[in-house]
Formats: sequence, C-alpha cells, structure tokens
Amino acid sequence: MSRDRNRRTEAIVIKRRDHGEADRMLRLYTREFGKLDALAKGARKPQSRKTGHVELFMRTNFMIAEGRNFGIITQADLVEAYPDLRADLIRTTYAAYATEL
Repeated sequence: MSRDRNRRTEAIVIKRRDHGEADRMLRLYTREFGKLDALAKGARKPQSRKTGHVELFMRTNFMIAEGRNFGIITQADLVEAYPDLRADLIRTTYAAYATEL
C-alpha cells in the first residue's frame, strides 16, 4: 500500500461474505492492484452509507485504509450498478462463473 496508508481505487466487487454481525468481507478486482480483500465495516446495517455500494458486480470507487491482513473500506462511491446484468439470471450466472476463474 502507499506510504500514507490510504489509497483510492476503482474496483468491481467479485465476491462478498458476511463477517461478524454487521460487517462484510469483499474481494475486489482493480486495474492498479489486481485482487484485493477488504472489510466494509457496518455494511450490513440498514442505515449504512456503504450498503448499496458493496453488492456483487458493482463498479465502485473505494477509499481503502491499510489494515494488518486486509484493507478497511472507509468510503465507497458507486460508479456503475449494471442493472441489466442483475436483472437477467443467465447473465448473472455467467458473471459469477467468470469471477470464479
């Protein structure tokens, strides 16, 4: 990570899983850094600002702070939600398959 321990990057969420009571662990794919694991604290809370920005296959600008084992997402701004992908089950299945490769 950079010297200031924070970095901004555009990424696509390719995997997510629940972590603890209110957090969500994400695997992100970025142009600059490749695959990254990052924790979105409080992302499962309904009032969280990150809730809609950390869903699968969404392209988002993230501010990531350096953590010991993985990054901590401090800010998320949606770039593209790809509604056509999410509305079609076959497209969603192909996208999920591609992320597993």
